[in-house]
Amino acid sequence: MHASTIVFDYHFRCDTKREFRFTVTLDADTLEHVRTSQAVPPDWTRLTKQRCEVCRLDPLEDEYCPVALSLVDLVESFGELFSYTEAEATVVMKERTITAKTSVQKALCSLIGLHMATSGCPSMLPLRPMARFHLPFATREETIYRAASSYLLAQYFLKKHGRIHELDLAGLHRIYDEIHAVNVGLAQRLRGIALGDASVNAIVLLDLFAQDLPLSIEDNLAEIEYLFGAYFK
Repeated sequence: MHASTIVFDYHFRCDTKREFRFTVTLDADTLEHVRTSQAVPPDWTRLTKQRCEVCRLDPLEDEYCPVALSLVDLVESFGELFSYTEAEATVVMKERTITAKTSVQKALCSLIGLHMATSGCPSMLPLRPMARFHLPFATREETIYRAASSYLLAQYFLKKHGRIHELDLAGLHRIYDEIHAVNVGLAQRLRGIALGDASVNAIVLLDLFAQDLPLSIEDNLAEIEYLFGAYFK
């Protein structure tokens, strides 16, 4: 029997001597973020505020944007910090602990990405397998490898169950085009409420990758094709 939850503990120690701790708890079956706060969400999280162009939710059924809702605590904690603030970030998982010396912006990028992927937003659902095997502070190359691998493994399971599937990466392009639209909408929300720029710029970093991946994934994968030489023998 597997555990009922998956937990990621993030600890930030900034050069301003401030410390922050965040725990992301996922339902092990659905991989959805388990939200524990009972407070009334702020107005900027309402679905109708800066609603994304690709949003498929019905405002009559969903009062709040799931992505915005998942980021309330982060934005309120980091709202006054700026991107360039240095930080030592540690992530404790069941399997391992990872520590990185980086900027608040880059550290937040990892945490925000995890929140968004598990928020319940329909556009983010394809990222849940990557969230299950979350790799904090991943490099651009690592993320491209993981995104392509996750997508192609999904195609394998679709084929196994007799569903429509594809072996090229056109579908991955569509997924990241939609993620880009969500990032744009979220950044617009945050620009209206954040005092510092760390949260907004973390979204910008995520969006740069979302825009870049569809354009360059074939080139980047070509660069690592040699790693799979054993399969051709």
